[in-house]
Amino acid sequence: EYFCSAITIPGISLQAVDRPTSLANIPMVGDTVTYENFDMTFLVDEKLENYREIYDWMINIGFPDNHSQFRKQERRDQSGMQRLGDRELYDDLMITVLSSKNNPVVRLRLYEAWPVQLGGLEYTQTETDVNYLTCNVSWAYMYYDFKSI
Repeated sequence: EYFCSAITIPGISLQAVDRPTSLANIPMVGDTVTYENFDMTFLVDEKLENYREIYDWMINIGFPDNHSQFRKQERRDQSGMQRLGDRELYDDLMITVLSSKNNPVVRLRLYEAWPVQLGGLEYTQTETDVNYLTCNVSWAYMYYDFKSI
């Protein structure tokens, strides 16, 4: 839906816990998983609608001008119902990985995601060919999982 042209499936790390001994600290398996941000590059449409949707989402969270900007724009879920409470701030992201024959094979779902960084747009007149405007966006989220299709 956002004319996605490139993604990076985020990495994860599992923190080790040091167990102190009289000679040295011994690393042991920890229980804290840390997820990297999900990075995506997308093609920006001519009216900047997809760029502005993410921009407005970030403004609704950060309200840089005044407090009335917080949650000013209503957000709806997949069924068209208005999101209530903190649910207006998050959304699930679904990424479908295709096979070499363009058949869906795996679905990646990032739960409770929100945009944390939206790249700038660079316009230039020096290009000799048609180059479409692209933008990078970074998402934070609670966790993700995979589902085979």
